[in-house]
Amino acid sequence: MKKKILFLSPLPPPHYGASLLCEKCLNILQDSKNFEIHNIKLNYSRKMNDVGKINFKKIFGIFSVKKQINQELKNFKPGLIYFAPATSGLGLIRDNFFVQLIKKKNFSIIFHVHSRANSSKSFEKKLLKKMFFGERAIVLGEELVKDVSWIIPKKNIRILSNAIKNEVSVGEFRKILINRKKKKIPNILFLSNMDETKGWFKVLEACNLLKDKKIDFKCNFVGAWPSKIEEKRFFDYVSKNNLKEKVFYLGKKIGEDKNRIFASSDIFVFPTEYKLETFGLVILEAMMFGLPVIATDIATIPSTVIHKQTGFVLKENTPQAISNEIMELIKNKSLQHKMGALGRKRFIENYEINNYRKKLIKLMKGF
Repeated sequence: MKKKILFLSPLPPPHYGASLLCEKCLNILQDSKNFEIHNIKLNYSRKMNDVGKINFKKIFGIFSVKKQINQELKNFKPGLIYFAPATSGLGLIRDNFFVQLIKKKNFSIIFHVHSRANSSKSFEKKLLKKMFFGERAIVLGEELVKDVSWIIPKKNIRILSNAIKNEVSVGEFRKILINRKKKKIPNILFLSNMDETKGWFKVLEACNLLKDKKIDFKCNFVGAWPSKIEEKRFFDYVSKNNLKEKVFYLGKKIGEDKNRIFASSDIFVFPTEYKLETFGLVILEAMMFGLPVIATDIATIPSTVIHKQTGFVLKENTPQAISNEIMELIKNKSLQHKMGALGRKRFIENYEINNYRKKLIKLMKGF
């Protein structure tokens, strides 16, 4: 008999790490013969600049989701609730409301935690404790167990690292390498939502340092703006520092358009300081395309990017430190290509979706 699971999570749009990963999990469970899945989309934002803001549509959405949950609990009678919760802000208040609704009816919940649950705000800590207490959780890495172990016993916590589908065949990767080795001017890539806490401004400052040192390069920025203020700040800095021939904003890209940008790049830089950062799917995408990665020393990044083997993990997240590591890779192309190849190998062995699929199904069968 198939196990009944009610799947509650954010889903695209908008496209960001947690919503994309939840979509992958949903597809895996729906395709499995072991489960009968019903799902409810928790988020009502259509664009990244709507995330974290309240409006009439979202208020209506909360009551719509509440109605759907009640109907599913009554009619579907799931054996397990898969819940991917927000862990801060308005999303936490919303999701705690749904969780308490479920708890009152004594349904078992497994939380798949895609963001940090380590808030220093007393109000949020109380909500997190109320929401997680007595339940079980999946976290994305060993480094993140402590985020929930203050509420949930370690015996009820499982680790499942993020993964993505390999979209680059051996033949395609060989062509990418040939083209990469022919290039004279290296392409640096920053790809994320263009929230400043993701590190785009520090990359801009690093580009300015490289320009002042007469280093030849191009740097592409890819992602959606969360506000007009940040967009203006970006272009003002580019103009003020005469970076128009070095720095290019390419907008938001998904699918094949995004893949083409990764394929044409040489170095990936992701100096994130986002307070809810957990894993960074973009790092896996960069590794899939054989790019050396320069990223910060937070969350699961140090165990994903192996320092001085598949890239550089920044001990100090400063423009100077970023520019130094970029410069080393530009000046030492053999190191650049070696790190990229090792990153690609590490991705295939540890972060490809087929292994993830087996682990997720096994976890959900065991809960």
